[in-house]
Amino acid sequence: MNVVIVIVSFNCRDALRQCLASLPATRVVVIDNASTDGSATLAQITNDTNRGFAAACNQGIAATTEPFILLLNPDTVSPPVQQLLDFMEANPTAGACGPRILNPDGTRQVSCRRFPTWWRMVLAELGLRMFYYVANPGREVEQLMGSCLLVRRAALEKVGLLDERFFLYFEEVDLCLRLHQAGWSVMFVPDATVTHTGGASSRTMRTEALRHRYRSLFEFYRKHYPPWQLWVLKCVAYPRWFLS
Repeated sequence: MNVVIVIVSFNCRDALRQCLASLPATRVVVIDNASTDGSATLAQITNDTNRGFAAACNQGIAATTEPFILLLNPDTVSPPVQQLLDFMEANPTAGACGPRILNPDGTRQVSCRRFPTWWRMVLAELGLRMFYYVANPGREVEQLMGSCLLVRRAALEKVGLLDERFFLYFEEVDLCLRLHQAGWSVMFVPDATVTHTGGASSRTMRTEALRHRYRSLFEFYRKHYPPWQLWVLKCVAYPRWFLS
């Protein structure tokens, strides 16, 4: 296969074992971010400190040469590697693609979203997520969930690797935006599916995970939008930030 699977682990040993057992016969690189539960014994690259998701993914990308990289969360099972690879090879203008993502009970997760403009995120913070989530996506989308994302190395060479300012969350949003800006498409492949349990690494530290989400969201706004939009978002988001 012309693809390498890059997985970042952090205190998710059992989920990681299940994920690895479900993978096809292709090259896999696991980068462990200083886990304390034994996850590091399953990794090819181990970090002494938690460097964050984007930085660890970049380590895996830099350590490999395959033309396609599947960024895969450790809490996924049976990713459709060949289907996604076939799609990318048939669509040379696609910079990234992703499958339909399912919960363990077979129900669908919302994995396609629009870009987080200030008014969409304000409405989402107020519980009105229909303007942010895409319930019935077409083939080409704005952004995909990063839990199972196949990326073309040639596209990364044009737009750059994941932005390491995003410690956790929004790194894939930023990447999808940069791909679009550079003329690459981001594609949804609905007939390919992967099961995603969700939050294996953050389940025991939900408060910290929520704070990382807001830090990354605010960083995304600093990078891409005018300062006044960040202040509008903060006025709405800070109550939840402080209550977390």
